[in-house]
Amino acid sequence: METTILLKDEPLWSRIQSFSLDAPDADFPFSKKLAKEERWSLDFAQKAIQEYKKFVYLCCVLPNGASPSETVDKVWHMHLIYTQNY
Repeated sequence: METTILLKDEPLWSRIQSFSLDAPDADFPFSKKLAKEERWSLDFAQKAIQEYKKFVYLCCVLPNGASPSETVDKVWHMHLIYTQNY
């Protein structure tokens, strides 16, 4: 069974989804650094980044923003360090 979700702002969601936190030319990309720093598997780190993107979207479309989970908060704080990307 497939669930269809109506998005408030589909173009915004598409832009957030297509945005890569991993710089294409990075020797040690964001996802690998996140996995290492948090002692997560690379697969878990990549899933956490996807959850972070959902959080960012919700912050943009909800009038009162959103609260991150503990995992998403760790991704967010690391993303803050990447000032140019952030």
